[in-house]
Amino acid sequence: MGRSFTSLRINEPSSAFSDCNNDRSGEFPTTSQCRWLLIACASDNYNSDELVQQLVSDLESNSIDVQKQAAMEIRLLAKNKPENRLKIARAGAIMPLISLISSTDLQLQEYDVTAVLNLSLCDENKELIAE
Repeated sequence: MGRSFTSLRINEPSSAFSDCNNDRSGEFPTTSQCRWLLIACASDNYNSDELVQQLVSDLESNSIDVQKQAAMEIRLLAKNKPENRLKIARAGAIMPLISLISSTDLQLQEYDVTAVLNLSLCDENKELIAE
């Protein structure tokens, strides 16, 4: 049952573990995608309110690419900084995220669902999401 670990050699990469280096989910942004987001998250001085408002506005863009970028960044902000979860919800992100779940773009759906999931980790957001 399963793979035998005795057959693995130290110097040979296992295909089971080599997949861990791949980011098929797109969770980790490329440098060109959102360098400013990563810099902002690393800095204690960034204006997160302004950033969040821009991202919520981008969710309502006519461009699928802009919507995907915004949803991905909201998802990451909500995942990595618990204090952002309430801030994102208060900025009005929940309704646009939920409405984009029905998009025909599968990656946008994934980003939206995971953003809503991350926002739901804050108890205060659960009622807003349920409504």
